[in-house]
Amino acid sequence: MGVLSVVWRVHSSGLDDIKIVRHALDNLTGEGMESKEDVGRSWHGSPQVEFERRTRKKSKSRESLARMGTKALSGLMDEDVSLRIDGNNIFHLRLSLADLCCGIVKITDPRRRLPCIKGEFKIEVYPGQDVLEVAKNVLQRAYDQALGNNWNHSAIDTE
Repeated sequence: MGVLSVVWRVHSSGLDDIKIVRHALDNLTGEGMESKEDVGRSWHGSPQVEFERRTRKKSKSRESLARMGTKALSGLMDEDVSLRIDGNNIFHLRLSLADLCCGIVKITDPRRRLPCIKGEFKIEVYPGQDVLEVAKNVLQRAYDQALGNNWNHSAIDTE
């Protein structure tokens, strides 16, 4: 049981500092992820960049979830996990882009429509297993990994 894959996506506009967004995303995801950056223009002509980090490796997927830190993970464990899991056993979450660029991992409410980093984690579930119980177990294991690696408050090195 665990996480089969992860995809992190960020859409940044011409107003965002691309280097800071890239650094924040790289620190959140860790090394060893497939990286994709599409540079283009919006409908109005302003520059924009779409970042994507993904992996299908279980260990890197688990690490990426754990790198969110103990504070964010404990908040997720206190929530109703069923609201974040779709019919394809994908666990969805959004992190505040502004906070992550400042070194703080903060789960955001998708209804607020603020700039965010979208995360999708494919949960490994077999017939007969309850996806909610598996997801809670995955979050607990990620929390334990974050605690063991001292990933307490942020994904960013502040040194």
